[in-house]
Amino acid sequence: MNTKDNSLNDTSYKKLLNNDNYYRHIFKKTEKVISVVFYILKNTDVDKKSETQFSNIASKAHFAHENALRTLETKPASGREVLEQFAQSLIGLESALRVASASGIVAPEVLAVVVGEIDVVMRGLRTYIQSNQSNIESLFSFTPSVSSGEGTEYYEPRTSRVSRPQKEKASGSSEATTVSGAEDRRTRIQTILEAKKEATIKDISEIVTDVSEKTIQRELNAMIEENIVKRQGERRWSKYSIF
Repeated sequence: MNTKDNSLNDTSYKKLLNNDNYYRHIFKKTEKVISVVFYILKNTDVDKKSETQFSNIASKAHFAHENALRTLETKPASGREVLEQFAQSLIGLESALRVASASGIVAPEVLAVVVGEIDVVMRGLRTYIQSNQSNIESLFSFTPSVSSGEGTEYYEPRTSRVSRPQKEKASGSSEATTVSGAEDRRTRIQTILEAKKEATIKDISEIVTDVSEKTIQRELNAMIEENIVKRQGERRWSKYSIF
């Protein structure tokens, strides 16, 4: 029996491994992205300044791949939490790459290509995350979409697109997950400030794209109270830097 056969009658009991469109256009594309990321890491000179960031990117890439593998054993009718974790791991990988690019470690044109491919995966994945029992059938019926990037053809579900999932609004998140997400945000913000010397909230939001500017401001205020960060200027003219 073909493990990716779409002929089963009850789609609500199918694992995503059995969905040929998910397997080819989300899982396999994710594997391609991860391979490209490790190719970049392997072929870029690493010094003491970039070693920590390279290690972070590698860790995020491994984590995204592990989450992608987990989704294959997921049934669309009950796998929202696993799919959300997969989406968050992709967002984490993208953020790590953006931080590295802001530090001058990853070239902007390379970043644009990889982020473009991650966005293609996210577009297809969002519909699965928003799906429920009533529209499972539609998830196994894809229609061709226009090409994206340089000759990259992909397919999107017939259901409407939805906005990128936010870490703060992810359903089923435990208190531990929330704390972990806050620590991750703070680490990324601190890395950006160390790389750029000083930055505005807008500067940071262009790199840390998975949360709002208000969340970034809240993290910065907490870091100021802990004497990690200092602020110069007022309101929209404020600039932040490491003590």
